[in-house]
Amino acid sequence: MPTKKSLVQNKELNSNLLRKKIWKIINLLEANQLFVHSRKIEISFTPEGKKKVEKRNLPEILTICMLNAIAPNSAMLLIGGHGGGKTSICKLLGRMVTGKSLKEIEASIVRGHPQLTEEKLIGTLKLGELMQGKEIVSWRRFVIDFWKIIDEVNRLSPYAQDILLSLLAEGQVKYFDEVQNISKFSLYATINPQDVGTFELSEPFLDRFGISVQISMPTSHDLQIILKGKDEKYSGYDELVQVPQVLTLDDLMEIWYQVDKIDFTTDANNIIHAIIREFTLCMRIDKGNIEELKPGEGLCSGCHFNTKVNICNKVSSILSVRVAKDLLRYSKALAWLLGLNKIVLPLVVNIAPYVISHRVDFTDRELNASPYYGNKLYYTKDLIDNVRKRYLKRKEAYDVLDKFRLGEGSETDLQTLKKYVNNDLIVKLDLDPLIKTLNNKKYAEVAKEITAASKRNDIEILSKIKDDLLENIEFPNRGDLINRCNEELYKQTIRVFNFKYKYWQDIWASIAVEFPELDELIKQSFEKRQTKQIRTKDLLIEINVSGTSENSTVNFGISGGSDALKLKKLIEKEPFIEENK
Repeated sequence: MPTKKSLVQNKELNSNLLRKKIWKIINLLEANQLFVHSRKIEISFTPEGKKKVEKRNLPEILTICMLNAIAPNSAMLLIGGHGGGKTSICKLLGRMVTGKSLKEIEASIVRGHPQLTEEKLIGTLKLGELMQGKEIVSWRRFVIDFWKIIDEVNRLSPYAQDILLSLLAEGQVKYFDEVQNISKFSLYATINPQDVGTFELSEPFLDRFGISVQISMPTSHDLQIILKGKDEKYSGYDELVQVPQVLTLDDLMEIWYQVDKIDFTTDANNIIHAIIREFTLCMRIDKGNIEELKPGEGLCSGCHFNTKVNICNKVSSILSVRVAKDLLRYSKALAWLLGLNKIVLPLVVNIAPYVISHRVDFTDRELNASPYYGNKLYYTKDLIDNVRKRYLKRKEAYDVLDKFRLGEGSETDLQTLKKYVNNDLIVKLDLDPLIKTLNNKKYAEVAKEITAASKRNDIEILSKIKDDLLENIEFPNRGDLINRCNEELYKQTIRVFNFKYKYWQDIWASIAVEFPELDELIKQSFEKRQTKQIRTKDLLIEINVSGTSENSTVNFGISGGSDALKLKKLIEKEPFIEENK
């Protein structure tokens, strides 16, 4: 049997090998001059637990496109004029990530145009069966293929956009009485803003695209390199040398699993909150529910917060909860790509403009003036840097909030908070009201009990506190305490086991004997490549099936109370199991 130390080393080796494959894709695309663009993302960060600042210069467009591939079930927009290589880079990445030929990738591309019908986009009825009175759908390759590309999405009619919205929002496509579930995909869509005959893309539709990047025309230096390269119009691409398969879908599913497990620092968590709220808050109205009044149209006149440093007077729309989740997801992907175990604040700040710029409706005055001249990405970068500076100034207020969450706040802390209330919108509208609800004797007592039980690793007490809170709907701010209990129970009990897919029936049979109520749910989880959670009152099972070939990896996570401990002992007995530490 392998030792715990060897299992940890194997896990790190596997993670590093997969990371090297991702960098190989980026390096091959640059080295073989398949995509040449000199713009960089400069990131300076200090990994948690270290003092030395690390600096990385990453190729902007290739990095953002690759992050979309390694962030689970993601969709991105590539925005730029014709001939910039938007569609080409999506096709080349698809070849190297999935192993499908460029011809196969090309065959599944949807070319946007106003006359694109539902039948051409998602599927048709099989004629033979239809003549017999049966409605059997033959799905288009765009629907069933993992790697999805939509060329010039802004040329799709509003009806076609609604079909795509269903795919992105619900993970399924409907045609007649059939439903095609799309549990795993990676989607890329291009936009040419200068193209004639385009349709406006609605805010809900744009909000479904997690990240975007601008594709500008190559510089003189870039063109010099491009013109010296191989002419693919003459000889095509050498798919074994120039554009080889580097990953398999099984590899990518394992990367998705690793990316999802990346943790975050307190600062990274708080800056995500700060970004969302700075772009959304208004002292006078709820921007999400009132259309008549907007910044730049008289709303901000005479307001105490109508200053140059505030963000609220520059943004007409709001940022959804989906934006917060996308900030976390793409920050996790960037952290994994850089070999970090946790997201740190600079990663969020660097990725945020690409997640936000295509989703926001800005006021025109500053956006259209020098030095931005309508460039939403550059304008968003400056606003995000302003958010970062404002967050660091109010960091003391977040520290006060943390104390009250733990039941340890004092009168001195409340006095500290008062320094920020009149001049900081987030403190005034978010932190101060929350702290007032936490400043409660009952809350403080339970918060301290949770801290004490966590230090003792007392699962029974944590479970009892959680159950009591679930029964007491009137307990002050119980949601915060329940979340703390869930987080601690997860930390105390989480165990992740790895095994090859060929052993799934052994695992299923063992669990079904001791937990017959889980029989069918466990079986369904192994039917295809997917990630699934199974919950009971005392147990959470997370199953990640990277593929269905014999040697595909299955990650099997267990957490919870006494049932979790029982299941853990059951799984450990199997000879083919490796515990993922």
